[in-house]
Amino acid sequence: MKKTCAALIAAILVPACLYAQNTKKTAASIKEESLSQESVQDAVIFLKNSLDSAATPADKRSILYFTGTMQEQLGLYSDACKSYTKAAGIAAADAAGMPKVSSEQLVINAVRTSLCSGDWETADSYLNSAVRSSKNKTILAYVNLYSVWSSLCKATSVQETRDSVSLLKAYSAMDSMKDVRPAVLLTLWYITSDAEYSAELRAEYPSSPEAAITEGNAQIMSVPFWYFVPRNTAAQTVPATDKKSEIKTQSSSADASATTAESPKAKKQQLGFYKEEENANASIQRLKEKGFDAYSVPEKRKSGTTYYAVVVDENAEGTMGQKLKNAGFECYPVFE
Repeated sequence: MKKTCAALIAAILVPACLYAQNTKKTAASIKEESLSQESVQDAVIFLKNSLDSAATPADKRSILYFTGTMQEQLGLYSDACKSYTKAAGIAAADAAGMPKVSSEQLVINAVRTSLCSGDWETADSYLNSAVRSSKNKTILAYVNLYSVWSSLCKATSVQETRDSVSLLKAYSAMDSMKDVRPAVLLTLWYITSDAEYSAELRAEYPSSPEAAITEGNAQIMSVPFWYFVPRNTAAQTVPATDKKSEIKTQSSSADASATTAESPKAKKQQLGFYKEEENANASIQRLKEKGFDAYSVPEKRKSGTTYYAVVVDENAEGTMGQKLKNAGFECYPVFE
């Protein structure tokens, strides 16, 4: 009788075990399914829900990396940073059929996304890890660049950016920094408003995204780092067609208008973007419980789907973003 019962139990459990094994998926198949979702937001949700079904550690690592890239597209920089960090912590190779990425590159991605959200403390902690001793020249170039970006995050005035500007100028002439030179020149142009750097970009990297930004053919994403870093708007901004061209000084009236020009001010702080209105309402409720007057703004896409952006109006002092972060909420400014 006991043998019969044991046989019956085995007959039940073995198929269940086989079924559990069959539910495991490769990273490539999960990625393919995610790309069939209706929106990037839906793809991210699908990827996160599919993480536990990854067949191997390599598949899980690749899914986390791909999730991070999607979150970064959506401006979910803190979430992207976490995905990259988790992926970097998995000791496994790249999964078959997935983009190749080293652990050092994952750490660099985590640094970049933390800086994009203005979180220089997290960025510094990763910059001071093993990547600082990397033997890869490109990784070291990014470590140097992002270390300067971290310093710029901490700056509260143009005067406090001077050391960073001096370091960037030195980097722009170093052969070891050639892999990130377009980003170095763009940063110098953005902070100093000096047309010399935009001229160099157009002359040496005419097809680069950085050159397109200086020409007004592309825009910098709505990233806290770029909006809050102090800028010297009084510097000359005369366009130049050749990096060897003489930069002409502006008239005193032009200097005066540049000096008084104000940086764009945020109208709202956005905290989430939801497909389901009930999820947006739940987020609003949490914010209201913390004393924030949050509300949702519906946005209808061409597909007919309506999404809901959860926002809080900026205050007169321009400190709402910091107040939200102090209360534990991730947000980014909306300029209208």
